[in-house]
Amino acid sequence: MVALVLVAAWSFSYFADTEFNISTQQNQQKNQALIKAGDECISISERASAHLVPKLEFQRLELEARKANVVVRCMADRNFYQNPAWLKYSEPIAAGISSEQHVSADEALEKLKRVDMLVFEPISNKPVYWQYVKK
Repeated sequence: MVALVLVAAWSFSYFADTEFNISTQQNQQKNQALIKAGDECISISERASAHLVPKLEFQRLELEARKANVVVRCMADRNFYQNPAWLKYSEPIAAGISSEQHVSADEALEKLKRVDMLVFEPISNKPVYWQYVKK
């Protein structure tokens, strides 16, 4: 009877560790794929806008918008889209920034988006902006 309990405990531990290791490896592979795609897309956006030299403030804002648009389209080509968990996490933060800085909630959210969309490595206690979605 004791031997049966020991075998059951060992097998539970073995399979739990194996499943945990598999999910950890899958998460690491997803993270590496996100980092690689992000690096490629940032490089593409930099090359796509290298010829533009902003001289006025609105031109600087237009350049940032173009770079962000290239990154979004490039990531979509690689099946990465905005993570709904990131949006849910960021909306209350954007509302707080909106009231502090006297800007619209949409503008505050867009500023957060432009910063977070360039972060490709997971940060603890904060959802990553990008999510892989196979379409």
